[in-house]
This record gives sequence, structure tokens and C-alpha cells, in this order.
Amino acid sequence: MKDKRKIIRARKAFRRSLKDEKKFLKQGKKEVKKQKKDSAVLDEKAWKKEIKEKLEEMREASKERVKQANEDYNHILQNSPPSLLNRKELRDRRLPHARKRLKIAKKQFKDAKVEAKEERKESRKERKTNQKFLYGQESKAKSNFFFQGKSLEELKAKKEVKAAKENLKSTKQAYKSKKVSRKAKTFLYVLGREGGELASENEDLEGYRTLQETIRKGKRYSRLSYNLGKASVKTGQATGRFTKKRLTNTKERYHHFKAGKGWKLGKENPSSFKNQFRKLKKQGLTSVRNIYQKLKAAFSFFTFAAGNPATWIVGGIVFLLLLMMSFFLGFSSASLIQQDEFELTKAYTHLTWEDAEHTRKNDKGITYYTKVDDVMGYMNFKFHDYELHKPVHLFSSETYKDYLSTLWHDLNDGDDLKSMQDLYETPKYKLSKDDQEEIKELKEEGVYASMQELDNPFEGKSNEDSLTMTYRYGYYDLDGKPTLQEYILLEAKAHQTIVAPMDGVVSLDGDDVILTNGKGENESRLTLYSIHNGRAIEGTRVLTGDVIGETPDDTGLKVSYQKYKNKKEKLVYVNPQFYFPKVIQLQTTILPAIGQFGGDEFERAKHIYEFLKSQGASPQAIAAILGNWSVESSINPKRAEGDYLSPPVGATDSSWDDERWLAIGGPAIYSGAYPNILHRGLGLGQWTDTADGSTRHTALLNYARTQNKKWYDLDLQLDFMLHGDSPYYQSWLKDFFKNTGSAANLAQLFLTYWEGNSGDKLLERQTRATEWYYQIEKGFSQTNGGQAKSDPQSLEGVRGDLYDHSVPGGGDGMAYAYGQCTWGVAARMNQLGLKLKGRNGEKISIINTMGNGQDWVATASSLGGETGSTPRAGAIVSFVGGTHGTPADYGHVAFVEKVYDDGSFLVSETNYGGNPNYTFRKISQADSAISFAYTTK
Repeated sequence: MKDKRKIIRARKAFRRSLKDEKKFLKQGKKEVKKQKKDSAVLDEKAWKKEIKEKLEEMREASKERVKQANEDYNHILQNSPPSLLNRKELRDRRLPHARKRLKIAKKQFKDAKVEAKEERKESRKERKTNQKFLYGQESKAKSNFFFQGKSLEELKAKKEVKAAKENLKSTKQAYKSKKVSRKAKTFLYVLGREGGELASENEDLEGYRTLQETIRKGKRYSRLSYNLGKASVKTGQATGRFTKKRLTNTKERYHHFKAGKGWKLGKENPSSFKNQFRKLKKQGLTSVRNIYQKLKAAFSFFTFAAGNPATWIVGGIVFLLLLMMSFFLGFSSASLIQQDEFELTKAYTHLTWEDAEHTRKNDKGITYYTKVDDVMGYMNFKFHDYELHKPVHLFSSETYKDYLSTLWHDLNDGDDLKSMQDLYETPKYKLSKDDQEEIKELKEEGVYASMQELDNPFEGKSNEDSLTMTYRYGYYDLDGKPTLQEYILLEAKAHQTIVAPMDGVVSLDGDDVILTNGKGENESRLTLYSIHNGRAIEGTRVLTGDVIGETPDDTGLKVSYQKYKNKKEKLVYVNPQFYFPKVIQLQTTILPAIGQFGGDEFERAKHIYEFLKSQGASPQAIAAILGNWSVESSINPKRAEGDYLSPPVGATDSSWDDERWLAIGGPAIYSGAYPNILHRGLGLGQWTDTADGSTRHTALLNYARTQNKKWYDLDLQLDFMLHGDSPYYQSWLKDFFKNTGSAANLAQLFLTYWEGNSGDKLLERQTRATEWYYQIEKGFSQTNGGQAKSDPQSLEGVRGDLYDHSVPGGGDGMAYAYGQCTWGVAARMNQLGLKLKGRNGEKISIINTMGNGQDWVATASSLGGETGSTPRAGAIVSFVGGTHGTPADYGHVAFVEKVYDDGSFLVSETNYGGNPNYTFRKISQADSAISFAYTTK
């Protein structure tokens, strides 16, 4: 747009200057005639001679000004993209100049080569004349394989010829494209293509679509083969030059050997390899000797092989075979993503904008996180390399951007959320069974597998290990408007060692490490934020897998990625998710289910709301805090990490004031795990002492002593947040109070930067935050529900067989209706800290839309979870409706507490027989009506 405006201004200025010159000449003639009238005594001949001279002067001055205007106009046209010029400008100005430039460049290049040749001749003569004084100096005419020792003038001239050729070529292409006949051909071509696209959507004409795909792939791989062949020819030419030099040297060595002077070159012609060795030796590279010996041995063999014509024939045949194999292997392979990476980022970002905008506008408290990856896969499969601003069909006013917006509504509008798979059967988005099978196969390796260029950034992890993304790239509802976040957050533990995901040169910006790879059009820049104990040094080059530092805490690894875009001629942000292997999006749409709060929790939440409101906190910020504390402590100040376990680790009536009990660490609570927890978490926010230097547990106890209150006093803990916590957290919290926007997004910010535990039960926290925001908006008038406990009579006989010896009760039932079987399983999993076990070993959170009881295992499978027909302790078990005493319409879901040696298993469940509390029963064996989804911690 900037270039276009510049050209328009230049056209106007040029036309104005021509117009002004005409006016100037006309005005000059009038003034001269006026002088004649005013001076009637002047001689007629003298007057005519004078007027002729004056007019001539005016014309010459005018020509000079027109010439200057032409030069200025031409300069702008020559330095602008040819596609922006009209056909007349291309024909009359750009093309003649481009041809002239190429002609001059070729002549200069020819002269430079002749001059360089003469210099080399003179140099050789000088060396022969002064051999004694020039011994050991490097020859200017030596050859280093590809580099031919050319002069600076010759290289500059060659570069100018290349630039002139490219300029002429682009100008000719632009000129041809603006011909009327060319436009007509383009129109007919596009018309035929779009007609074919429309026809291929008809199931009876699927063969046409297959033919289209074959032609597209053929063109793509033909182009690839051509480029490979071109590169092979250039390599062959350079190899020929090198071989010729080696054979010449070998011949010279042989003559010296025959004369008894040894197998070596003459003093006047030292080996280029030997010179290179000397040079490297001066630089202190101690490993060069080994490399030199290996190269010497390799090229000795190569020299021998080069002297035998048979080896060239065999080598040529092998090369052709390899070329054919690469062609057919490439032709047979396929990738799901066909779009340009910048257009793909635009499409992805647009869908996140839809999420943020509808999160902001909807009055139901829904926070949208559409599964964009599935949409990107579908769009690329159906439309290939589309551009967002272009129309879907030739005669349609609907652009791809409009199409994506409509698709978003079809996925998220209505009473039920839908997946892309659900839409495959609808007319607008229909895919045949074969297409569905093909897209499924292409997605198995990952939607963006073909784009991967960054390795797993965590030490000890390979590219086969999945990466959990807790914060995606794109728009979020922040401060009441969609705000673009150009980075992602990968789940990571505190002090997780970070390795370089790519080769690059290091630059440091505070604690941020920036890796830059390539130059010019190939440049890319990866930024890893907040890297502590950094080992990377400014200006050094690191290789993929080199250790560069570690994460400071549990907030995760923040990553952004920039790549060079030709059209903008600068680095632009792209979605880093595309380039990492196997990234799993943790965020999912949150549908609040109001009325899930117990009475005490509800009253404490109202009290906290009034206090934080008086401190200037926004309703959204308060909801985010309450959502996190609902999960951390059920908004109960008298909570301690692991207090639900059996004594002595679990709580008794006297434990709350026992400092030894309060000081129990992670290994005692988690059976040897989490040694970084020095003293257990306490209170609303589970303030903890950790090995990285955090002493918030101790600070809370000390603050309680100074205030002469119990540490578990609600008002004391609220006051501690603002006046007793570390200065960093006090300052951060006061800034956080000012935030508005989505309560769910703010809940994630609070979890990451105040709780310091990125990704931990994120969905539960966001769901709770959304529900609390609804309560705040309704003035805390929607209370009902409660908290399920284990039925005492049912519990007695199975207490010793419970999973982790933990009694069910107190867990977060998420958005499921209180007392239902789905609520009981969700609460039990969250109580135990369990997640679905992925098929590749990843951890997957359950969501608010797992479905009816009989649907849970199927939903777990669609999320990527491992399922089966064999019971395991900790598994989710679904019962088909109407079997094992379950409702026919909805089925049932329960939790497997233990599996016995005889194949029977114990389950805990709610709403079995209408009882909202946890009851237990033993099932003799699994049958065809029972299926399992497996879990992990």
C-alpha cells in the first residue's frame, strides 16, 4: 500500500509539472507580446529577434525542468514493484530501462572478467619472476572448490547482472499479465477451476476431484524435481572444476615423484588444502589436523575414481536412481497443511478473534476456546492454499474469512457445542466417507507435522513426546476487548532444563533468550522468555539440543516466533505451535453450570468479594481469585495440603496449631514425590515454602503471630495478601485488581503469576471463575447444591481398598449437576489429582462436556485418551444404558477404586439408586456393556 500511494503521488506530480510547463510557456508568450504594445518605438526586426531569443531561453529552461521531472518519475517507477505500474508505464518507461540496465551490466561484467584475467596473468608472471621472494604466500588465483578467487569488481558486476535479469524478468511478467488477452485467459482459467471445484463437491463427480489432486501434486513435485536437477547440475559443474584441479595437481605430484623430489607439488603451486590448513592452524583450531587427514584420504579415493571413466557412468546411474526415488517417494507422500504459513497464522488468529469477541458479548458466562487445529485441518483439506481475503467461489461475495466466521457459529451456536466431525455430515461441510478416512489418516502424525522445524525445548524429551500448551496464540478477551497475544505458553515444572529448539545465534534481552537463524529472506527469530541460570552467551552460536538455561518457576515456558515475510520485507510473528512437535491445546470452551456451591463456601465467597471490592478490585478479577481458591481450598482458610489423608500426615482436631504438623513437606504427603515442597501449602491460596526460595508458608505464620491471630483466620489471610506477602506478590496483586475482561482468562493469569503453578487444574479453575462471576453479576442470589460425602454404611466394608487410601469427598465436581453420577466421577478425579492418560503418554484434563454417563469413555477417546475393556485401578468406567441397574436413556459412569485378583473390581459412584452420596459396589467382571478410560497422576 505504501508503494502504491507513492506511485499515485508521483503520477500526479509528473502530470502537474507537464501542465505547469505548458501554462508557463503560454504565459511567457503573452508577456512578450504585452511588452511590444507597451514599447511601440521598438524596431520590428529587433523586436522579433529579441522575442525569438527569449522564447528559446524559456523553451530550454522548460525542457530542463521536464527532463528533471521525467528523471524523478522514472526513478520512482524503476524502484517500485512492477505489478503496481500500468501497462503504458511498463512499456514506455520500465521495460526500456530494464533492457538498457541489463545490456550495461553485461558489458561491465565482460570488462571486469577481462580485466581480472589480465591481472591473474600478470600475477603468474610476477610469481615466476620472483619465486624466491613470494614463496609461501597465497595465490590470488587459487580455487577453493566453489569460490574461484574472483576480484571484487567481478563479483559486483556478476551480482548486478543477476539483479538486472531478475528486474527484466519481473517487468516482462507484469507487462504480459496486464494484456487484455492475458486477463481473458486468466478469467477463463479461474472460471474453469472454480467450476471444477463446485462440480467436485457432488458425490457423483468425485473422480474429477481426484484428477485435480493428481494434477496439483504432479505440478508440485515436477517443480521440486526441476529444482533438484538444477541444483545437481550446479554441483556437478563445481565438482568438475574441483576434479580438474585435483587431477592437474596429481599429475604434477607424479612428475615430481618420478624425478625423486617426493609426492608433492612445486613450491610455486602449493595445495589449496595445505594453505587452508595453515590458515586454520594460525587461528588455533586444534581439530583441523584430523579433519584434514580424513578429507585427504577421501579425496585420494575420489581422485582415483575420477581417473576411471567407468566410475562416472556408475555414479551417474546411481544419481538418476536416487533422483527418481526421491520423486516418487515425494509424490506418494502427502501433508494436510497446504497453506502458506503466514496465511495459516491469519486464519488461526481470526478464529481466536471470534472466540474472544463472543466471549465478550455473550450473557451466559461462556468462555470460548474453539479447537482451531481441527478447523485448520478441514479448511486445508478442502480448500488447499486459500487466502483469507479472497472469495470462496468465483461468483460468490463470501470470502474465506466470512466462511470461517460462519463455521465458528455452526460449531458454537445452539444448545450443544459441536466438533468438526459432527459437521462432516451436514450439507455445507460434507465430506465423503473416503475423505473422512483420509483426513483422519493425515491427522495421525499431527495437523502441522509437515511444518515442524523446532525440536522439543525440554531436556530429556524427544520429538515423540507431546507438549501441553496452556496458553494458545491469538486473541483473548482482556480489558473488555479482543487483545492479540503473539506467544504461547508450554506447561513446564519449576527448574525444568531448557534446550535450544533450533540452531541460532544468541542475543540476550534481560532474562529473555533470542535465537536468530539465517539471514535476509531465510531469517527466523525464536524468543524464549524468562530463562534463569542461563548458559547462553551473547553473540555465540548454539546448536539444537544445547542447554541454554531453566524455567524459574511453574509458570511454564513462554515462546514467540518470528519469520521473514517477503511482502512486508520484515520479520512478522507466526504461531509457534505450528513448528513444535505434537502440541496439545489444554484450553477448552467453558460452559458454566450455576448453583454448584455449598453454603459455607458461598458465604465465605461473599465476604471475600466485599473485602476485595473495597480494595478496588474489579468483579472479573475477584471472580478469577475465587475460581482459583475454589479448587485450591474450597475457599476455606482452614485447609492444609494433604489434610484429607489419614493421620499423622492428615489432620486431626489438634493439628491446626501444631507447628511440626504444619511443617510437613511434599515427600511425606505424596509418597516420596515433590521434594521441592519444603513445608505444605496453607490457607486460601495454599501458601507454600519451596526449594526455589519461596517462604510464603513461613511468612503467613509469622504474620499471624505479629497480629495475634490464628493463621487460619479468614480476615487475617485477606490482610496478609495485601500487607504480609512478599513485596513482589503484593505489587502484582494490586495491578491485577484493575483487570477486566474474561474471568476465565484472568483465572489463568492468577494461576500462572500469583499461584505459580501453570496448567494445574486449569479448566476447573476457569470454570469456577466463570460461575463466580455469574454469582457476582446476580448479587449472590443463586446458591444451592452441596458437597457429596461417602455413605457411612457403604464405606465401612471397603475402607482399606480405596484408591490411594483416600475416602471420596470434597473434590471439585466442575460444571456437572450436584449429586449426579458425572459430578461424582469429576469430583473424585479432581480430589485425587488424576487426568486422562493419553495414547502417547500425555496427560489430558477431563472437560465439562464429557456427556452422559455412558458417553464418558467415548469422549475420553476422542480427546486422545487411552481406553480399553480391562479394568484398572483409577479408571473411569462407563455402563451402557439399561445394564447393571442403570437408566436406559443416560447410562452410568463410576470410578474404579481397586481391581482384585479374580478380575472383579470395586467402584465408587454417586446417584446410584438415587443416593447423591458416594456408595460402593463390587462388580464380578467386565462385559460388553462396560468400557474403561484410563487415568494417570
